[in-house]
Amino acid sequence: MLYLNTTYYNIILMKIFKKILKFLLIILVILAIAGFWYYNHLKPSYSGEVSLENIENKTTVYYDGYGIPHIYAENQLDATTTLGYVHAQDRLWQMELMRRIAPGRLSEVFGKDLIENDTFFASLGIEENSIETIKNIDKNSKTYQIIEAYLKGVNQFMDEGPTPIEYTLVGLNKEPFQIKDLYNIFGYMSFSFAMAQNTDPFLSALELKLDSTYLKELNIHIRPNTTFIKNAKQEIENYSTMVSTINSVMDKSPVPHFIGSNSWVVSEEKTKNGKVILANDPHMGFSQPSVWYEAHIITPDFELYGYYLAGVPLPLLGHNREYAYGVTMFENDDIDFYKEELHPTDTNKYKTPTGYESFKTVSKTIKVKDNDDVTFNVKYTRHGPIVNDVVKGISNNNPIAMQWMYTLVENKAAEVFYSLSRAKSMADFKKGASLLHAPGLNLMYGDAKGNIAWYASAKLYKHKDHVNTKFILDGASGEDDIIEFLDFSENPMAENPSWNYVYSANNQPDSIAGMLYPGYYITEDRAKRIVSLLEPKNNWNSTSMKAMINDVTSSVAPEVIKEITNTINFNSFSKNERRAFDVLQLWDGSNTLDAVAPTIYNKFVYLYLKNTFEDELGQDLYDQFKQTH
Repeated sequence: MLYLNTTYYNIILMKIFKKILKFLLIILVILAIAGFWYYNHLKPSYSGEVSLENIENKTTVYYDGYGIPHIYAENQLDATTTLGYVHAQDRLWQMELMRRIAPGRLSEVFGKDLIENDTFFASLGIEENSIETIKNIDKNSKTYQIIEAYLKGVNQFMDEGPTPIEYTLVGLNKEPFQIKDLYNIFGYMSFSFAMAQNTDPFLSALELKLDSTYLKELNIHIRPNTTFIKNAKQEIENYSTMVSTINSVMDKSPVPHFIGSNSWVVSEEKTKNGKVILANDPHMGFSQPSVWYEAHIITPDFELYGYYLAGVPLPLLGHNREYAYGVTMFENDDIDFYKEELHPTDTNKYKTPTGYESFKTVSKTIKVKDNDDVTFNVKYTRHGPIVNDVVKGISNNNPIAMQWMYTLVENKAAEVFYSLSRAKSMADFKKGASLLHAPGLNLMYGDAKGNIAWYASAKLYKHKDHVNTKFILDGASGEDDIIEFLDFSENPMAENPSWNYVYSANNQPDSIAGMLYPGYYITEDRAKRIVSLLEPKNNWNSTSMKAMINDVTSSVAPEVIKEITNTINFNSFSKNERRAFDVLQLWDGSNTLDAVAPTIYNKFVYLYLKNTFEDELGQDLYDQFKQTH
């Protein structure tokens, strides 16, 4: 009897189990279908028709095998509106993040972990500069019309296109893009190019901690009449904390850094077919999606294959049938830090050459996801914002102001890139290059008429002879202030030089205006290799140029090995160490994947630097030292 009951209940349970299983299977199938539909719903549309509200004529977009849009339109405004639409459908989330960094709006998306980033960037004055720039923009200008056309395309996609899954995952509502967003993106790009924020506070801490002998070892020109304060623990900590905080802010940025670049242009005298060839390799931190967005625009009066930043309708580099242009980082010094002097009894005032002035105080609020808003005050001096207000751990007894060329002079960034992308001649291109104030860029140019050129474009300036801008400067006396802005004609440049090529590898330009212009230039290894390849060869073509871009040989490393060989006692080595040195001495400097020598060499350099500098600097300063040029 018990057996029959058990069998009966097992049959009942099995039927229930089958029904549940069937139900679960139906749910899974429904979820799979919904997921497949949702996935395909979010994918960019590369075929069919879309009705764009703000174009006059039918425009065609052809996507090639790489997914790059080729836009055929009757006029530039229609083409640019279409560019805005397709750019948004491919990269809207990337555009969203880019526009939020400079005004300090990442915490709205990611919560309290990004508060430090937001307070720092919000204090720099980028958004205030954007607002002021827009007030003064000529709304009848072609530059403004292009920007407005692009924004119309972006915003139509935001209104009508599918919402990227990232918005849903973080619970963010979409907001229309504004012209202010474009200038905020320019501001972030400019700051990410700069190096002073990593270097000047570090060297000032080093100057206070150690004596001038150590600075000479780093090939830093010592400031005359410097009094080294032996007991300056608080200031050393201040400067070190500044660097640590700024490095942390940049490392936590959700978009990659701009970190270098190579470029060269050879004249028709040095090519096989008698035509100019331009090569440009803009280095970027790894990113998915890529930093660049490629698009090709064709209208009856304009054509350009351009490379765009997210949220920007004006390409930073590009080419057509008449000319090509590229960019590298100039690495000029466009940020100066000033130590301000407080009034002895009134901490709301600071000393200037004409007496004490009150700080200008601005209250800022950051919205934080799932937390209360954060409100903070930033004080400004005649030099710029006080970084003590936004960098935790810095004493407020020694206020440090940041003066940045980007926010100091009139912003014409949009006009610059409009002019470069619409140039009709080398003279037009040069005029556009002359408008750039920050970031400093090496602009490379070559055209079908045989012209080649390099322009170091930035608003350059001079100090008195005693000033070394790689250190924290004196803000109170006025003796360390800028005394002169240089005319663009005094900037480094070369137009159709007799040696028939121009190049840039972020290295030091030759003297200008009677001086070697201060900056944070990269060492000579890439530049030396570029020159050694370009100089002897006069039959360049596209194949050999591609091979040169992928060249991995250092001209400097073999020289360093010779110096090491002449210095180190080879007889003190073990058998295995001697084998390693034999490998190095036979090495030509090529960093191929299967080569052993590069591993030995780079490990040696790493340990050499560590053993030389870390003991005197201490761990924190040494870590900061490694991140400077």
